[in-house]
Amino acid sequence: MSAPSKWYHQRWAVVVLLFFVLGPFGLPLLWKSPAFSRNMKIAVSVALVAYSAMLAGSVLMAVRAAMNEVGLP
Repeated sequence: MSAPSKWYHQRWAVVVLLFFVLGPFGLPLLWKSPAFSRNMKIAVSVALVAYSAMLAGSVLMAVRAAMNEVGLP
């Protein structure tokens, strides 16, 4: 497989953008990238959705804890 010519199609760039910048909004970038096989795209998509759900749950718990700390219901 030849290396992709665009920087945003390279594996490292897609992974950084998915997990640290764009989150689930970057899934179209992943699926258009020729650097990943179909099975790898599925695996990364599942990992990203799980990571995003875990991150959203953590933020929600932190907000609830902060609200309880200041006495809001």
